[in-house]
This record gives sequence, C-alpha cells and structure tokens, in this order.
Amino acid sequence: MNAIDIPAIRGTLGKLTYYTATFTFKQIAERVRPAGDELHTSKSLREQLQRALTDNHISITEYILTQKERFFNALVLAVYDGDPTWNELEFEYGSVRYNSMGFLHLNGEERIFPVDGQHRVEGIKSALKENPKLKDETVTVIFIGHHNTREGKEKTRRIFSTLNRYAKPVSQGDNIALDEDDVVAICTRDLLEKCSLFMNENVDVGKKNSKGLADSDEKSFTSLIALYEANRIIYTYYKSSLDKQSPLYNSNKIAGFLKYRPQQKEIDAFYNYLSGFWAMFIKTFPGIQDYVDNCEEPKAAYKYRNKEIGGLLYFRVIGLLQLIKAIFETELRLGMDLQEVVRHYSKIQMCISKDPWINYLWDAKSHTVVMKYKSKIYHMLLLLCKKDLLTKKEKETLVKSFSEANDYDIDTSKAKLNEMRSIL
Repeated sequence: MNAIDIPAIRGTLGKLTYYTATFTFKQIAERVRPAGDELHTSKSLREQLQRALTDNHISITEYILTQKERFFNALVLAVYDGDPTWNELEFEYGSVRYNSMGFLHLNGEERIFPVDGQHRVEGIKSALKENPKLKDETVTVIFIGHHNTREGKEKTRRIFSTLNRYAKPVSQGDNIALDEDDVVAICTRDLLEKCSLFMNENVDVGKKNSKGLADSDEKSFTSLIALYEANRIIYTYYKSSLDKQSPLYNSNKIAGFLKYRPQQKEIDAFYNYLSGFWAMFIKTFPGIQDYVDNCEEPKAAYKYRNKEIGGLLYFRVIGLLQLIKAIFETELRLGMDLQEVVRHYSKIQMCISKDPWINYLWDAKSHTVVMKYKSKIYHMLLLLCKKDLLTKKEKETLVKSFSEANDYDIDTSKAKLNEMRSIL
C-alpha cells in the first residue's frame, strides 16, 4: 500500500487525541477492513460482532447508488501498526496562532478498522464495486489510535460501546418533520399547512415517539404520528393500485419505497390524491366540518372526544387508523368508488359508548378506551359497512373476540352480530 499524507485537524477530548480528515471511497475500500481480533480474541465473539456489523450494509449500498444528495456522519477509524506520523503546521490568522492543523502521514502498513460506521464502510465498498465512478467521493473520517494489547482492546471497546450506547436515534416525530426522501412525511407536512382539518394546531406534535393523545387534550383532532401512520396506510393502497399485476404491497415493500425521494410529479400526484381524500373525509363524516369550523376554540374536540360519552371513533387515534384501513380495504375488495365507500362508512354507528363498541372499544364503567381488541376494530368496521365483506377467517376472529369482550357464548355473539349485519 502506498504512503499518503492526509490534511487533518488534531483535537483532544479527555485523554484521547484524534484527527479529523476525509477519505475517498477508494481509500476506504483499500485501507479499511472489518474489526477482527482487535476487539476480541474469542472467535465466537468476533463472529457475533461481525454478523451485527454487516447486516445493514445492503440498504446503505442502495442509498449511495440511488440518492444523489447523499450524506454520511463521520466514520470513526482506529489505526495501529505501521508508522502514523503527525506533521504539524503553524500559522497565524487574524493575530491568532493556530497549531492544530497539519498532515497525518500513513506509510501504507497501518491496519485500520471502523469503531463507528461499520455499516457505512461495507456499504461504500459494495457500492464502489457496482459503480467504480464513485471512487473519488469523500467522507469525513476521525482517526483514533489503537494498541493491539489487552489494555488497548479494552480502551477501543469502550469507545465502540460508548458511541453506540449514547447515540440517540432520531425520534419518529423528528423524522416526519425533517425527512426529505419519505413521500408520506413530505405530504404529511404539506397537509399541516394546507388542509383545514390539520391546520391551526389541530394536530398534536408534542409527543415525538408516541401516537397517542393525552387524556387532557381537548383541542387536537389527532397526533402527528397518527396522521403520518394514517397517510402511510393510504399510500400503501395508493401505491399498490398503480401496479395492476400485484396484490397489496406488504410493509417491507412500502418501507423500501419510502427510503428514496420520488420525482416531484409523483410527490404531487400522491399529495393531490391524499388531500382529495381528506377533503372528502371532512365533508362526509359527521362532526368533522363542525370541528374544523370551531377548531380555534381551546376545547374544540371536547364534544367529540371525552370521558363522559367516549365520543366519535375517528376522534380516537386507535379508531382513526382502523377506519382508514377499513375504508381502503373496502375499496380494494369491492372495487367501489372511494367516495361511495366513504359515504357507507359515514352512516354506521361511530359513537363508541353505543353498541357494538361498548366493551369492545369503550369500557362504560371506567370510562376508558379498551385496547385489547384494537386490531379487531377493523373487522367490526368491515362487518358494519357492507354485506359479505369479511372472509371466513375474519368472521371467526370477529365472533371470537366479540364473545370474549362481552362474555357471550359463540351462538349469542353470532346472533348479536347478525342483528347488525346478517351475514354470519
């Protein structure tokens, strides 16, 4: 390996001296190798660590190859062996003397491995194999010294675990607010500015990793994360409908689409579809237009969501998400016009303190929402909407859960459900 001189800035933190510089993708591929016995002498621990380090590199490779506006955090690289040498430059600027800049000399015999950024290193190598033209792209690197001794391994392991333990993932709420690749996040932000149901602080953005609303919230229609999840459900059906040869896309397929920003015309098309649906929702479902007209009042949502009478299903996060899923699944199964489907759902019982929601969604004694059957609300909505919409398995699941919630036997449960929709 050839010797190189790398422009760098020297820094210190505690007892650690480090050097910040850049490496090209080619230098990463040629000079950086996965961590091996530098962290553990045990073969089984080395293998376990290596499995953990490489599982995610495929998505990073895809990101590099497809995202034109790509960017990475700095890689932290440990260096040992060879003869790394720091050649300091001293200069004065604005009457201040600087001595933290210089060149880090690597003679080519060094052994370099990633302490933080293992997935990025493997992703860079893989992307470079597919597209050699990426060789001159650069990424920030931070070099730290490593000694391949017991004490040195302990020190490097501590840095490794510290970087991973205290790295705080970006919250889901922050991702929705900032992500410029996820089309659902992009369109959700637009709705907050343009759709009357979600403007004027009608959406609670306070909880960054929770989609629920506080019991004391008498103002919001829903939460930011719940709105995003509702829009993601809509996107799943919308995106799947564009592929006439495929069944409904699964969550992994949709997650793959949301990693990369589509063309602007695709973003505009989905936003128009999404805003059209929510406009229809506002116009059709009881209580929504009234809420929008009075949303500046501090208790605008109180008469539609409270502990006394429970309120309307779609003013509850748990109910809104299941309703959205039911609407679009109904459209898919029956091939009905979406507006007609929405009209059907607007006519069914949505007050959760009335049958069939008592005990199933609303506990009339404690005046609280029942969470146990939240995934079955969808089945109940399908039943109430249209005859013969449920599959045999879904009917059986609904009957069983409805029996359990109300302490009915199976026959009684069927009879009660038959009173609402004679299909069982």
